Amino acid sequence: MSASSDVTRFVESLLASAPGASRSVQLEMDTGGDVQGTFEVLLLIMTEILKRWYAPPISVSNIADEDLLRLIGYFASFGIKFNLDVRGVPRVLHLNNREYLQKSRLEDMKFQVVNGEQLYTVTFSIL
Repeated sequence: MSASSDVTRFVESLLASAPGASRSVQLEMDTGGDVQGTFEVLLLIMTEILKRWYAPPISVSNIADEDLLRLIGYFASFGIKFNLDVRGVPRVLHLNNREYLQKSRLEDMKFQVVNGEQLYTVTFSIL
């Protein structure tokens, strides 16, 4: 899976039913073994799911607790651990969401966004 339309079709299929058991859904990504590409596709999947659940503007800060549990379940169904960490914003904050390009392991990559007084950090890892 690489193109946005492939992600859209995958998400439509995924959301057609409740989250399944861990690794019950096969996800094939054509990223050429590029871990950064994998990270970007996972962010696209997250965004596509949120676009179906919430009106624009789409933000991880909008995720209700019950939807977070469903999101975690959907990602687990294709073998990915989804984590959303929420913390108070530090006094000095420099976000660099391109920093993941310097990483070689999916577990070390993160996407961050600030909304109000909260810092949201999204990470993924293989289950």
